[in-house]
Amino acid sequence: MSPIEGQKRSRKVWIRLLLAAMVLGGVAAYGIVDRDHSEAKLAQWTHQQAVPSVDLVTPRHPTDVQHLTLPADVEAFYTAPIHARVSGYVKMWYYDIGAKVQAGDVLARIDTPDLDQQTEQARGELAKAQADLNLAQLTAARWKELRVSQAVSQQTADEKTGDALAKKAQVDAAQANVDRLKALQSFKDIAAPFDGVVTARRIDVGALVSSSNASQPGLFDVASVEKMRVYVRVPQVYTASLKKGMVVTLTMPQYPGRTFKAVLTTTADAISQESRALLVELDLDNKDKLLSPGAYAQARFDLPLDAKKLVVPSGAVIFRNAAPEVAVVGDDDKVTMKPIEITLDTGTTVEIAGGLSLADRIVTSPSDSLASGDVVQVATVDGKNASKSIGDQASRGAAE
Repeated sequence: MSPIEGQKRSRKVWIRLLLAAMVLGGVAAYGIVDRDHSEAKLAQWTHQQAVPSVDLVTPRHPTDVQHLTLPADVEAFYTAPIHARVSGYVKMWYYDIGAKVQAGDVLARIDTPDLDQQTEQARGELAKAQADLNLAQLTAARWKELRVSQAVSQQTADEKTGDALAKKAQVDAAQANVDRLKALQSFKDIAAPFDGVVTARRIDVGALVSSSNASQPGLFDVASVEKMRVYVRVPQVYTASLKKGMVVTLTMPQYPGRTFKAVLTTTADAISQESRALLVELDLDNKDKLLSPGAYAQARFDLPLDAKKLVVPSGAVIFRNAAPEVAVVGDDDKVTMKPIEITLDTGTTVEIAGGLSLADRIVTSPSDSLASGDVVQVATVDGKNASKSIGDQASRGAAE
């Protein structure tokens, strides 16, 4: 091989070695760059995983009429237990439970032998007192004539006149006693005090009744059911929305699918210390006699909307401190815990009286570890995708 050919061959070898070195250097440089890029992506992904992703919702005003359903008691407009005013034995009763009665109808008659005897005795005492009065008046008249002739003293004549006046007073007392016993005899007939229906009968023929058992249940119960009173105990938080004259809808288990309209007429104007509720009275027409005293009902109040209150999902509320809180996310994606005042919990939503505004963005399902100052990734706001991507938020959080 000539020297010239040897030099050419040596030059080709060096060129090949140089090309191989350049290729190996390029591969090494690419590997280094690719590793740095992977590490950056891994760091970014790790930061994204460290910042929680949250869904936000904004408060809104109540849009639906609030329906408040409470248990209610239906009572007769008037109801009266009928007691005996005289003692004796039941001679006969004429109306049983469910009977319609008019005012003055005789419900039962009582046989009163003791009272009858007392009345006869009082009449005898009245007759005796009347006879004594007649004699005293005749004596007083004679002594008055004798006084004119100076046959008796003035003192004696005055005594006879005073005795006649005393006998007159005894007659009046005896007459009053007779009248009292005659008035008691009129109570032998137990009468209905008003138009209504007999709801209870607790006597039978021959039963002994006493006028001294006023603390015991009456012989009859009579109720006026043309109109009914309905009593509802409304919790204190709703009492400000109650107005006289508002219409309340009633439902009853014995009439499924049927409603009755009652009108709020009055309230107790006092909150019960035991239940913290206000007793409310409703009036309800019952001309068709469908409703019965003592019935159970459900009263639905349609309460007016309150523009000052806001509604948020119940899952957004955190019960961690003394007062309930919500997590509000600012424009910098940082969390601020705000205390709120809940006035109504419907199960899916809560009604808030203060602490929030319509512009606040609230975390719908905050974690127990979420605290003020934490940075979050906003995924959606009111169900719509956030305007900024999660990657942009994470990058900004990393830069901070």
